[in-house]
Amino acid sequence: MKPIVSVRSLQKNDLPGILRIERKSFDDDAWARDVFLEYASAAPDLFLVARVGARIAGYSIANLARHGAEIASLAVLPRQRRKGVATVLLKATMRRARRAGARTAWLMVRRKNEDAIRLYRQLGFVRVATVANYYGQNAPGWRMKIRL
Repeated sequence: MKPIVSVRSLQKNDLPGILRIERKSFDDDAWARDVFLEYASAAPDLFLVARVGARIAGYSIANLARHGAEIASLAVLPRQRRKGVATVLLKATMRRARRAGARTAWLMVRRKNEDAIRLYRQLGFVRVATVANYYGQNAPGWRMKIRL
């Protein structure tokens, strides 16, 4: 059974939970606390937190750009994956981006991240480019895009 997932904008007291998810999800590639503070300041309505019960289960960060919305980061606690948390976050992010005037959204994903690619495709994202070494030497990224 899938859990009930609620989504809301980031609150200041969410940051420790967000940083924990970031470390568990990205290990050595985890963003520093200051990066999250910058996104929270720049686009507070597009920095979303997913909760399952009283606990933070994931987050999504997007920002508006000239040609639409960029989904800059998405992460879910490992024990909450494959339970619909990322889907709920992405749908909420895309709704908010559309309301803010974006007509398209895009993101980057590691070519080897098959689970994420499957999710993005299920939601309607299509690959529009491959970016060599986006994630480092011999680690290409796919740029994926969706019309909102």
